[in-house]
Order: sequence, then structure tokens, then C-alpha cells
Amino acid sequence: MDITKIYRYWGVLALLVWGGLAIGLSLLRFDAYGIDEAAARALLINWTVAGRVVNPIVTLGAPDFRALLFLPLGAYWPGSFVALKVFMLLVLFAAAALLYNWSKKNQDGETALLASGLLLIAPLSLMQINSVGAGPFLLLGFGFGLWLNQRYRSVGKQLGGWFFIQMLLVVTLVTIHPAGLAYPLALAWEWRTNPLNERQRKQMHIGVSIAAIFALLFSYLFGNPTFEWGINPLETLGAAALGRIPGDPNPMYATSGILPALIVGAVILGYRKQILTELMPRMLLLGGLLGLVTADYGWAMVVLALVLYCGIPLLIKLNSTMGANSFAGQRGLLMVVIFILTTLFMMGDRAYRSSVISGTLEPHDEIINALAIETESVDKNFYTISEWPASTMLALKRPVFPLPPEFDSPEELLKNIGKIDFIVFDASDPGNKHLRDQLANLIGRTETLIQQPGGVIVKIKPDSSQANPSPIL
Repeated sequence: MDITKIYRYWGVLALLVWGGLAIGLSLLRFDAYGIDEAAARALLINWTVAGRVVNPIVTLGAPDFRALLFLPLGAYWPGSFVALKVFMLLVLFAAAALLYNWSKKNQDGETALLASGLLLIAPLSLMQINSVGAGPFLLLGFGFGLWLNQRYRSVGKQLGGWFFIQMLLVVTLVTIHPAGLAYPLALAWEWRTNPLNERQRKQMHIGVSIAAIFALLFSYLFGNPTFEWGINPLETLGAAALGRIPGDPNPMYATSGILPALIVGAVILGYRKQILTELMPRMLLLGGLLGLVTADYGWAMVVLALVLYCGIPLLIKLNSTMGANSFAGQRGLLMVVIFILTTLFMMGDRAYRSSVISGTLEPHDEIINALAIETESVDKNFYTISEWPASTMLALKRPVFPLPPEFDSPEELLKNIGKIDFIVFDASDPGNKHLRDQLANLIGRTETLIQQPGGVIVKIKPDSSQANPSPIL
């Protein structure tokens, strides 16, 4: 038997086993809930184009460039959540494969195998796959960007196809998440310290600057960013380490995030020389720093990759300096840490699996689901305004509009929302205070259908004095 063929295709076998276990063990959701709002918007663009229906870009704003990556889903599997989750499995595995190849080449095979394996079984990976989060796309972009830079340097052609592919990748990553700015900054740093020639260095700096500025303008002028700014990074790190289940407001997450934060600091300090000289560690570090402005789970995944791929070599080096020649002396500390991590990850995976099987949802998904159940038997067309318009549209399969701006009076609000039937929003959010107060003052025209911790559903009653009100949306 020729085992070389098995080694040649071991990556495909690993993908089939890992993906099969994720699906077979019910670790993935195949419904419209739990999907990131920005990802839902990008997905809707492709699905609505494929279905030849009204495109939500008119009301929801331009999506991030994740929509380009979702093109195969819109072309071949529009409306399929199974295809979406399988696609996310492929994205994360491709990211892990690129990181594996970099680690094997620049560090060693032991680090590459351990870090990639831990990345794939981490509860955070399952959370990001199910939410279609930014983390897998950021890691894929960093890995692909490293390969593109090497390819462009080896070809040596100025302003060729590889150059413009790099610029497209810059735009894509910057629009997906603030941590995506790490790629253009790290690339500019690389060409400043290690240029092929002065002309190409200038071309790269100009190209990266134009692409990054365009992406920022596109996202914040023409788009409608859904990032939650100022998230406590300790709480995110604690939830990511323990494997947070949807809707769990555990107050201990912030405290449990202190140890992961200290580990991150130790890794950065111990690996600082390589970070200054190698492109991939530099991207991971800059991604972790820039992503602090919105320290969500996409940012946490970049930090996890930094800890795994840069921390394990430090741990191996520390273990080797202990002096003993036995396996326990050379790898004992490493095995203890790996055992602790795998146990922690598997416990988190088990708890997460239980939440998927039981159908546990985030608070805002609970209120969206309540609206879907409430309107399930409604045959006529109805219109909804939602704080989470893309996610609500996926669940209802009906027209949904974003929250209106602040108006001077309740009457003006009512006039401008026109024929809206339902309004869904988080009444406890200070940013929605004006909407909550104005709806409360519309006595006789509004009715609170459902109120939950995640939000409230308000029904707008028709005006009996107006037979055919004119909608102004």
C-alpha cells in the first residue's frame, strides 16, 4: 500500500472528519437565528439578487465586502442555511491550513499541528461558524495575504495582477472588521523594512493607502456599520475561553478573562522579536490591537490565533530549557498545557452543543423569533421596522426596514413610518429612548404585543380616520 498518497491528501481527510463531526454531533445551527447582522446583510444581497426580488441594499445600506465571498451561495444555493454553514466550515479550515503552512515553514511541524488542531476544536470557532462571524474571514485574509505578498515578490512584475488582488483583499478585510486594518498596515510595514526596490515600495504604500481609505469611506459613508463599540475585552476573552452559550449573561466572564489577557501579554512580550520581523505575527498583533475598539468574538479569534501560533513555540522552548532528556522533561509542561486546553475546549463544546440542540437563542433573536411566531398565520403583506433589520428579514422572509431617525414629535414619527405594521427594538437601549418615548405617547395607535429582556414588539394600529394613508418610508 502506497501511504504517500494518504499523506498527500491528509488535509482533505482531516476536513471531512472535522466537518463531519461538527455536523454529525449537532454542533451547527441550520436556521435563520444567531447570524451576525453584518453577515446577514451581505448574505441577503446575494440571495435577493439570485431570487430576483427587491434588493435590501436600498434600505439597509451597502454591505461589507463579505458579500463578494458569498457569491457562490447566491448563485447555487440561495436560501440554504446548510450551504451557508458548510461554507463557513470551509472558510475556517482554509484559514487553518494557511496558518499551518506558515507555521510549519517558519517554526516547526509540531507547533503547526498543535496550534491548528486547537484552533479547529475551540468553542470560539463553533461560535464564529454559527454566527457567520468576521473571525474566520480575518484569519483567511491574513493567511491569503501572506501568500499573495510572497507570490507578488517572486513574480517581480510591477502593478501586475497580484498587486491588484492584494488591494482588493485590503478593501475586503477593512470593510469586514476594524481588525482588518492590520493587513494593510503590516503590509506597508513589510515593504518599508524589506522592499524589492524603491519604486515598488512607493507603489505599494500608495496602493495600500488608497485601498484602505476607500474601504473606510465605503463602510462609514455608504454602508451602515453594525459594530458594537467599546465592548469589554476581558468579558469577551473570558466568554471565548469558557465557551459562551447563547443568551448566557454570566457576570464571571469579565473576571475569567483576566488570565487569558495575561497570557496574551506574555505571548506578545516573549515573541516580540519575531513580531517585528515576520509578517504573519505582525498582522495578528496589529489585528488584536486595532480590534480592541470593538472587542467582539471576531477580534477574539484573531487573539486566539496569536496565542496558539506564537505561544506554543515559546512554551516548547521553555520546556526544552528545563534540562531533562526524557520525554517528560522535554515536553511534559507542553503536554500538561495542551491537556488543560483540550479539556476546557471540549467542555465548552459540550455546553455549546447542548444549547444548539435545545434551540437556545440570544435575547434579540428570541424577540425576532417571537415576531416570526406571532405573524406566522398572517397571509397579507406586512411591513416591519427592526433594530436588526437583516436578521429579522432572514427570519420573517418579509420586507424589513431599519429604525427611523429621531423626529421632533410622535405625530411626525407616525407620519414618516407610513404603513408599518410592527416595530421591533431594544427598549432598554439608551440609544432608543426617543423611539420608546414617542411610541408610548401615541395612545390608541400602538400596542405592545410582546416584551422580553431582548426587546419589545410594538404593533402599529391603522388609523380609522384615514382610509388610504400614504407611506413615506
